[in-house]
Amino acid sequence: MKGSAWLKAFVFLFALSLCIASVPAYAQQKVITMNFSNFFGAAHKNSILADQWCKEVEKRTDGRVKFTYYPGATLTPAAQTYDSVMKGIADVGESVLGYTSGRFPLMEIIDLPLGYKSGYVATKMINEFYKKFQPKELDGVKIMWLHAHGPGILFSQKNLTA
Repeated sequence: MKGSAWLKAFVFLFALSLCIASVPAYAQQKVITMNFSNFFGAAHKNSILADQWCKEVEKRTDGRVKFTYYPGATLTPAAQTYDSVMKGIADVGESVLGYTSGRFPLMEIIDLPLGYKSGYVATKMINEFYKKFQPKELDGVKIMWLHAHGPGILFSQKNLTA
């Protein structure tokens, strides 16, 4: 009987050690912190959405991924956002490809007067274009989303219509 008590104690301690060892690994994982650079001012709707996105990622990862969000070009100016991500200054960046004219020639197609009626249509178009053609000019980064604005307006000093 004494031997059976030792066996039960051993089995109990073994089971207990398995339970302790199986504490979720994520509870012991290091928190990943990321810098998010955005040129939009803090009150701009795109900036508010980006800040909400950061908070949603933090929530869905149970705090294992955290962001330091820099709106209003406080980390990097818009034209330097891509380079700041490439150099590791920012981990995530939001900018406008047109601010670096000539650097992303295939992606600049969205800036041509293609006749789209809204920002929604332009955004769908540029995302489909990117998905289909995967321009090499953006190979250095992971594109999470592309956003385009509504039809641009051309201004001139003189009326150019006949």
